[in-house]
Amino acid sequence: MKLLYTKRSPYARKPRVIALEKGIHLELIDEDLAKKSQLLLDANPLGKVPTLILEDGSTVYDSPVICQYLDALNDKNGMIPKDAKARLNVLKWEAFADDLVTAAINTYMEKIRHPENFHKDFVAGQEKNILKSYQFIESHLAELKTFNLASVAVASAIGYIHFRLPHLKVQGKLSQWFDEISARPSMQQTVPVV
Repeated sequence: MKLLYTKRSPYARKPRVIALEKGIHLELIDEDLAKKSQLLLDANPLGKVPTLILEDGSTVYDSPVICQYLDALNDKNGMIPKDAKARLNVLKWEAFADDLVTAAINTYMEKIRHPENFHKDFVAGQEKNILKSYQFIESHLAELKTFNLASVAVASAIGYIHFRLPHLKVQGKLSQWFDEISARPSMQQTVPVV
């Protein structure tokens, strides 16, 4: 299987971590999103990463669907519970983390696109939402004790924020949790880089 991704994408980090944890080999193809390859455009009409190309040539996107597919391939280190209530909780955390990433990307891109005159109120509002999210996560850390897709998604979101918005680093108990999760080999091998 081929995973079309970028090394900085928090969305692509999730399936990379899951594949490492479950012993699934992925051929990683690093994409330049400014000059999208024909392979990516053929695999995903929106040209977005991550996109997974299966052995039969069919494609899977986006990251939540890829993660569920990879988790179902074998029983090693289950990342999404089979029990309906536990499964729902993990998938809710993944969706929350993806929305947190969206806030971070919107903030970062606003400053990149308009470095001299970015929309200050917009950026302030997004940063406030990120900090409120940190408080929410910290108050629910008990739900993220188990290393599964929920903790991977939240840690990937925080890792991306540290990467792109270093002035918004986590503090206190959340920082300790993040450091513990980040020490796992699968997380170490997928740290975002340009």
